[in-house]
Amino acid sequence: MLVSTDTVDPAVFTAGTGWSIKPQGACKGEHCVPLPAEARDAAGDLVVEVVAGRLGMPLVVDAEHGLTAVGPEAAVTGRMLTTAEAPELTLPTFDGATFQLSRLRGTKVLLVAWASWCGCAHDLPLWAELRERLRGNNLEIVTVAMDVAGPDAGRQFVERATPRHPAAIDAEHSLGRLFGVVNVPSGVWIDEAGMIVRPAEPAFPGRVVIFDELRKADLAREAAASAGTLDRMREVLRSDEGLSDSTVSLVEMTRVIADHAEPELYLRMLLDWADKGADSEYVLTPDEVVERSAPRPPDVATAAAHFELGQHFERHGDHLAAVAHWRRAHELQPLNWTYKRQAWRFEYGPDGQPDRYDSSMEHDLRAVGPENYYPRLLP
Repeated sequence: MLVSTDTVDPAVFTAGTGWSIKPQGACKGEHCVPLPAEARDAAGDLVVEVVAGRLGMPLVVDAEHGLTAVGPEAAVTGRMLTTAEAPELTLPTFDGATFQLSRLRGTKVLLVAWASWCGCAHDLPLWAELRERLRGNNLEIVTVAMDVAGPDAGRQFVERATPRHPAAIDAEHSLGRLFGVVNVPSGVWIDEAGMIVRPAEPAFPGRVVIFDELRKADLAREAAASAGTLDRMREVLRSDEGLSDSTVSLVEMTRVIADHAEPELYLRMLLDWADKGADSEYVLTPDEVVERSAPRPPDVATAAAHFELGQHFERHGDHLAAVAHWRRAHELQPLNWTYKRQAWRFEYGPDGQPDRYDSSMEHDLRAVGPENYYPRLLP
């Protein structure tokens, strides 16, 4: 949440953080944190510094621009999720409507996070097909594009898929703050009662188009015979040049990622949930959901605040200010690939790699090991 004053209306705080202000304190799900008297001013507004301190929310001040970012809470559970109750999610859609998660209460929901800068953009037609297959099981698929650049960045992929399910745009990366998404594609399962039954994890519609293409040819040694695949990879990497050493390296590491991903397992899990609902062996308890969500120590919460400032400045035309905050977010949470790949998307050098950051897809993927790019699915 971004603020420009020391105090905010309680309703604004709730809308921006998900914490409701009640007589017993600040509450989210089953958690209520008592607030001291000094948490409110004489007019009844919340004193941001006091409330944020009680909830373990870091404050990142950008004095030059007169803005303060209030990061997500880190002190309640220490995880990305404080509760298994799904927060409200309201986003614009590619067809000009508004998506509101709560309107799907009574339906099983699969949130699928993707982005135009991810090869998973090519999988949207597969998700659209799967939605038609599962709609009779009272399950709705909602695809969400995490793109600071807005709808134009991903529109071609959505139009190609012609989905009949909601296709939303998350220009502010709300899925990261609200659901703990740190990479794409990721999926979140939400049951008919609005409870998260599986937190953010790698999500695939049974197969992956880019992986299929890679398996058809050895791009590193037979590039000339793989023009169709290279066209796809160039679209993802935004490289219009020939196949550079860097691109060859990325292709080889992508092959390793493909070997360790588990799209068939994810589809089996999803089909089981669609068929059995709460009786599915893959449904987790609320405590398991919170525990399986990624850790959120103070550095990670602070990274979220920096990233929010960065996306605000990028969307308002101040790219250099955005870069400064995005660099800091990368330093604080180096394994958040949505932060990195989103920032790299705006700054590419002659080799198809970012030249304004001390990092790149090739360098960082090699450092962590491509086999670790997606965590293993835990049924």
